[in-house]
Amino acid sequence: MKAETFEDLIKWNSGVHDMLAERMEKGSERNGDERAKGLLTYLATHERTLADTVRKIGERADEKALKTWLYEHLSEGLPLEDDREIDFDNWGYEQISAEVVDIHNQIIELYRSMDERAAIPEAEVVMQELYDMHKDEIRHLSDQINNGRAL
Repeated sequence: MKAETFEDLIKWNSGVHDMLAERMEKGSERNGDERAKGLLTYLATHERTLADTVRKIGERADEKALKTWLYEHLSEGLPLEDDREIDFDNWGYEQISAEVVDIHNQIIELYRSMDERAAIPEAEVVMQELYDMHKDEIRHLSDQINNGRAL
């Protein structure tokens, strides 16, 4: 997907979380490893919550920020356009954990760079909120993953 406005970027981001949740739900049904299955079930719920949170941020964002063009901000494609195979069906706990952390770190980096280059203050506020939310969530997610390792 090519995002042209901040609104497109927010729709893309909620869509990524929805896509991950769907694939995690399917993977948890097919994965034979009980630890991996438990992790996928937890992560799917977490991704659905993130998708909803991103949508809500977009709904309450300033209209001027949402309609701001990204052409001068986004020179490359969005993360997850590398067509990597993400099905989680036969993945182990560590592979799932690494992939999820990597995806979230790409999203965090995207919002960090967007926040630094926001053309108007309203857009900067939205990008900062999304950046902060994702950064807090990856910390929480990492804690949960590490707790699962201890089991």
